[in-house]
Amino acid sequence: MKNWLTQLVGVCAAVFLFSSCEKDEVKVVAQPGDAPTLTASAASVSLVQENASSPAVKYTWKPASYGYSAAQTYTIQFDKKDNKFAKPYNVNAGSSLEKTFTVSEINAAMLALGLTPGTDSQVEVRVVSNLTTNAPANPVKAMMSASTTLSGSPYLSFITYPALYVPGNHQGWSPQTAPLLASPADDKVYEGYVNFTEAGGFKFTPARNWDNDFGSDGTAFGLKPKGSDLMIPGAGYYRIIVNLNTNSYSLLKTSWGIIGSATANDWNSDTPMTYDATKGVWTITTALKAGEMKFRTNSWDADKNFGDNEPNGMPDYDGKNIQITEAGTYTITLDLSKGKGNYSYSLAKQ
Repeated sequence: MKNWLTQLVGVCAAVFLFSSCEKDEVKVVAQPGDAPTLTASAASVSLVQENASSPAVKYTWKPASYGYSAAQTYTIQFDKKDNKFAKPYNVNAGSSLEKTFTVSEINAAMLALGLTPGTDSQVEVRVVSNLTTNAPANPVKAMMSASTTLSGSPYLSFITYPALYVPGNHQGWSPQTAPLLASPADDKVYEGYVNFTEAGGFKFTPARNWDNDFGSDGTAFGLKPKGSDLMIPGAGYYRIIVNLNTNSYSLLKTSWGIIGSATANDWNSDTPMTYDATKGVWTITTALKAGEMKFRTNSWDADKNFGDNEPNGMPDYDGKNIQITEAGTYTITLDLSKGKGNYSYSLAKQ
C-alpha cells in the first residue's frame, strides 16, 4: 500500500512539474517598434541617356525594430510627390540594407509613374520592411520609413533606327553633323523634320559620309545615287519623307501650334508655337484650361496633327486628345528633331 501511494505521489509531481514548464514557456512575439530609417545620397539627379548605366543615387537604411532579431525583407517605393504612395512603383531590395540605382533605373521609375519627359519632377521615396517569416494567423503589419524627396527630369530613351542624313546649305554640307530621318519599320521609308535656314541645295546620305549619297534624278521628286543637288524652295521647317523603294521623296513646309478646348481659341483655331532654332524644338508658354488639346499644322489631315494614344510623351499622328486635368500656365514643347520614332513633347506647369 505504501509503495502504491509513493508511486501515485511521484506521478502527480511529474504531471505538476510538466504543467508548470508548459506555463512558463517563453514565446517570442513580434512587437513592432521603430520603423526603418532611410537615408539618400542625393536629393536630385541628372538624368541623361548617355549616362544610363552610371550610378544616380544610393539609398541606405537601418532595420525596423520588432522586439527581437527579426529577419526582414525590404521594398523601395517611389510615387509622385503628394500622392501618398497610393500607386507606388516598387523595387524589391531583398534582405539588403542598401540599394544603388542607376540613371536608367531612376528614369524608368519616373516614366512608370507617368511623369512628363523633359520636365523637372519630384518623387517621394520610402523603404518598407516586412518580416521574412510572418504568421498567417496573426500577421505583423509592414513598417514604412519616412519618405525622402528626389528631383529629376526624365528622358525618353532615344531608339536607334535605320537612318538617312540630310546635309546641305542649311548646315554647311557636313554629313557628320546633319539632321536625320528615321525608318522605325526598317522598310526603306524614312521620315523626319529639318529646319532649312535658307533656300538652297541638300542631299541624302545613308551614313555620316559622302560614300553613297542620293541626289536628284532630274525629275521633280525623283532620286538616284550620286545625283545632282536637291533644292529647297525657301527657308522653313519641313517634313521630309524619303522612299528608297521608289527612289522618291516629298516635302511639306510646316509650322506648329496647339488647339483644343484647353487652349485660348478652343477648337476654333490654332494658338501658334515658336520655333527655337538653338534647341531644335517648338515651344509656347500659355494659359490652359482643364480640357483637351492637340498639336496641329496646316490642316486636320491625319498626318498633320499629333495626339497621344498612350499617353507617354510620344506624339502619335491623329492620336487621342491630350488631357489637361488642371488649369494653369504651362510651357509646352514639341520636339520633332530626332526622326520618326523619337518624336516627343512635354507640358510643364509653371
